[in-house]
Amino acid sequence: MNPTPLDQVPVNSPRRIVEIRAGVEAKRKLLAMGLHVGDTVVKLNEPHWSPVLIRNLTSESTKIAIGQGLARKILVADART
Repeated sequence: MNPTPLDQVPVNSPRRIVEIRAGVEAKRKLLAMGLHVGDTVVKLNEPHWSPVLIRNLTSESTKIAIGQGLARKILVADART
């Protein structure tokens, strides 16, 4: 299965982060929020004009809000593969 941008996956469907296609500063911000390659995350909402809400299932985090542009740079795959 090809990686999909996080903003395009269905709500409440666990996905594994396989790549972050962003600059150094964006990657640093994601790391500070506790998001790493290999983590399993779930998207909690279907945003149209609002931030993307996610939960990191690996670290059992609370909700994390990230912008839609940054969510497009996080590539995920099905967590079962």
